[in-house]
Amino acid sequence: MFITITIRGTETGYNGYKFFDKASQPIWKLLNHILKIWNLMKIAVTRLEEKSKGTHELFARFGHEAVLVPTMKTAPVQNQDSLNGLCAKVAGGDVHFLTFSSTMGVKYFFEQCKKVPDGIIMIAVGPKTADAVSEKGFTCETIRSYSSDHFASHLGSRIKGKTVGLVRPDVTNPQLVESLTSLGAQVVEGIAYRLLPLGHEFNKILPAVDAVIFTSGKSFTLAGVAAEELDGKIVVAIGPKCADVMESQSVTPDITGNGTLEGCLTALSHHSR
Repeated sequence: MFITITIRGTETGYNGYKFFDKASQPIWKLLNHILKIWNLMKIAVTRLEEKSKGTHELFARFGHEAVLVPTMKTAPVQNQDSLNGLCAKVAGGDVHFLTFSSTMGVKYFFEQCKKVPDGIIMIAVGPKTADAVSEKGFTCETIRSYSSDHFASHLGSRIKGKTVGLVRPDVTNPQLVESLTSLGAQVVEGIAYRLLPLGHEFNKILPAVDAVIFTSGKSFTLAGVAAEELDGKIVVAIGPKCADVMESQSVTPDITGNGTLEGCLTALSHHSR
């Protein structure tokens, strides 16, 4: 495919991806940006390798190519005291609600906790996490707003005087704990896994991609990129908490998603229209 475009008497060409600029840089930069939206883009995504199944197929449905660039990996916790404590309370019937914010939490929790009595109410963030719980033979309620911060609004007055178990990585979420305790719940946290840096040189992939989706605040921080290195790329934060971390490090995302890759890709398809 070769398209010839003339603007104010200046001619340039577009062949697949890039304009061969002979004149006004701002105009060609804008047109390049528009064509990225209309055509296939290579999009770097910092999704964990352990959660990467189906990612390429998802991006292909939107007409794009995913370039997986995880900045961290999961590993079991070295100190399992909090997880063992949560497991003991669950096994003893002392936990009324058990919450999972990711498929990795489900994986590591059930590897450690073998006795989960009937009657406990399980809550999962998003359909993939719910599917992971179902695969373990349990039913669960699903929070479809894709943020662990919505646990409190979902649980509401049901948790007053009850114990809520939080299965989480080694990343604290004090706002979530505070929102649950403010509703009268006792919160027991179980740190199920660690997030470890991979040490990849993330910026080396940037010349080869048109956009970047950061899947968490920590994945952005570990990427170690500055705002100027992202110049010319469409920068996407998977959700508001990720966007807050990026803003705190002087990077303003072009798009803030709803917490899912599918939501980010949908927003990307409408960007700059």
